[in-house]
Amino acid sequence: MRELFKEAIKVTNYNIILAIPLIVFIKVLDLYSLYSKYNIDSTPKFLIASITVLFMFGVFCAGWFYMVKGAVKLSKKIFILDTDRAKATLHLFKKFPVGVGKFFLSFVGVYVIFLFIQAIATPIVYLLGVNIIGGLDTESMQHLQELAINSELAANQGMPAFIDKLSVEQIIFFGKWSLLFMSVTSIVMYFLMLWIPEIICFTPNPFLALWKSIVKLFKDFFTTIRLFITLWFMGFVLLFINTFAVINPFAYIVMSIILFYFSVYLVVLIFLYFDKKYAGGDEQ
Repeated sequence: MRELFKEAIKVTNYNIILAIPLIVFIKVLDLYSLYSKYNIDSTPKFLIASITVLFMFGVFCAGWFYMVKGAVKLSKKIFILDTDRAKATLHLFKKFPVGVGKFFLSFVGVYVIFLFIQAIATPIVYLLGVNIIGGLDTESMQHLQELAINSELAANQGMPAFIDKLSVEQIIFFGKWSLLFMSVTSIVMYFLMLWIPEIICFTPNPFLALWKSIVKLFKDFFTTIRLFITLWFMGFVLLFINTFAVINPFAYIVMSIILFYFSVYLVVLIFLYFDKKYAGGDEQ
């Protein structure tokens, strides 16, 4: 396991250009979200915006994950000169349009299936929380609705002011709800951990790929659970540090770079594990 983590660092460093499409996609998505916030005022516009996001998601994921697969395969090759490796790494960009052609419809399906999972899981978690933890009181619900509607208020003064008004019991109450949502989200993400590599390497059909990936997940349960817990803990620590980094602009920039690097590293690590365990020598 330790060697896998070390090798993933090496593959990520050699193929750091994988971060470029990721950064561009996230920034484009942020800009489009900002545009949509102030310009979508009707159902037809909302439907067009949703289809646009679906299209962007399908194009990016199909091309980018295929690039990641190419990076993992590239790591198996031996290069005498660093310039040869650099040229081969740059050629990964050529895999992006190839990946879009092969897997665009697959990731449209992934998007739809994920929304379906979310639609089922959310009310179940809510009902579970109400029965185990208890429901939100009217005042707390109003505060949360105001913060959800007015993001500027939440960022500047709403959330701190809201927390200051809470008693110790109420803070514990909201903590329990947060823990419940985080636990369920973590379980769902564990089940989906090998879904994307399965699509890219073996099974373009997203429905069939989901089933096959879950089977593979439990075939090597102890390794995959250790891998997931380690990545989850690393991500949690980085996000926790990032909450304090927003105070300082320089620290925020540094943490943003680290988080982008970690995102690439996480995907490379999972693909590397999948390649070593199941897809060695596959040339789809």
